[in-house]
Amino acid sequence: MPQPSKWPLILGLFLVLCSSEALSQWTDAQTLFRYGVEAFEDGQLQEARLYLEHARKQGMDSASLHYNLGVVYYQLADYGQAEIRFRQLLDTEHQALAAYNLGLIALKQEQSATAQTLFSSILDMDAPEKLRTLSQRQLDRLEGAADVAAKQPKDWYGFTSLAAGYEDNLALFPDSARSDLDDEFVEVVLAGSGFLYGTRDRGLRADLGAYLRHYTSEEDFDSELAQANLQWRQAVSAGRLGIGGGGAWVRRGGEPQERHARALLSYQFGSCGKLFDAQACRVKFTATDVHAEEGFDAYEGQLYQLDARYRVRWDEWTGELNYRGEYNDRADFTTATEFYSVSPQRHGVDISIAHPVWPRLELELRTGYRYSYYRNRHRLDNGAGDLRSVRREDHRWRTGLRATLALPAGFAVVTEYDYKANLSTIERYEYSNQYAMLGLELTF
Repeated sequence: MPQPSKWPLILGLFLVLCSSEALSQWTDAQTLFRYGVEAFEDGQLQEARLYLEHARKQGMDSASLHYNLGVVYYQLADYGQAEIRFRQLLDTEHQALAAYNLGLIALKQEQSATAQTLFSSILDMDAPEKLRTLSQRQLDRLEGAADVAAKQPKDWYGFTSLAAGYEDNLALFPDSARSDLDDEFVEVVLAGSGFLYGTRDRGLRADLGAYLRHYTSEEDFDSELAQANLQWRQAVSAGRLGIGGGGAWVRRGGEPQERHARALLSYQFGSCGKLFDAQACRVKFTATDVHAEEGFDAYEGQLYQLDARYRVRWDEWTGELNYRGEYNDRADFTTATEFYSVSPQRHGVDISIAHPVWPRLELELRTGYRYSYYRNRHRLDNGAGDLRSVRREDHRWRTGLRATLALPAGFAVVTEYDYKANLSTIERYEYSNQYAMLGLELTF
């Protein structure tokens, strides 16, 4: 009987060894890929890049690897390498996603025409609806930016709105009160700003504004405000410094209440850091001398305010954080037996988060908190001739929702709801208040 040949056995053993080595390399690449994804999720971009690059060197050549490498390179602002990775996906089933990311890279490199071509191509593909919506939104922004650029230089910018709504507890009665006042109102806002001389890097800027809210039957609560400011703007280091002054005129219930004369100092930062995609950072200090009209003598005095704003963007989300510190030194209100302070020291923080739910409809959630501390204690009469001294401290919470539907030619339909509640160490100042309104805005 012939003996079996040794060659098939030797060849089989060689193939098994080769397969084991390849499997080991593939397993190593998968492990490196997993580590890279975990590092990215933890915000360790450089570490993620090293893991993913080593996975590619180990022979991994998957769509997931190219996509994740592209995202990491994009986050590290290495747009050349990011473009190479995403282009690897153009001939795959992920071509729409790749084209969208290539469009974002083109925007970062200020290649508007290329970005427009890429975003437009996605609309001709069989792409997911969300990706088509995002692409159309980017095209709308590019079209709007092109319109603005075509109109440059633009000396003035304007804003106006007309709204109608309903508000309850106009008088801010405490929640324990048996009744409150509510009414419908009409609200009008007019604003404009521009440079009378020079440019935004070195010039004289004017800011004008007017606001009124009139109620249908409760005219005593009507509010009117007009203001005008002039500021010299000068590029300083990486930002812009503003120095100037202005005035304001306030009316309540159809009667003049206050006149303001103010000095302004502001600084707009050129760079806001690398947290998300920071867009705007500003601080502003205002010192105001308040002249009170007859009947409002208690409000005579000085007002000092410090405002800070930080605005960021992440993908389609927009967030804004605002802080206001306020110091009042007013005349206050004194009777034969009682004393009421209108000179609070305040600190307030407002946060808003906005996100488009449809191509032209954006929802914005707002919330805020304000703490007020009155340095001088109130002296109150309980009605029986007994006086008590109380330190007033208020905690006011506020929340609201705003929906904006963008229309052509700078118009927008806006609906807004706002609720606030105030807690105080003095019961008469505890209240809740809310309003809802619908309006039309125009930016030009």
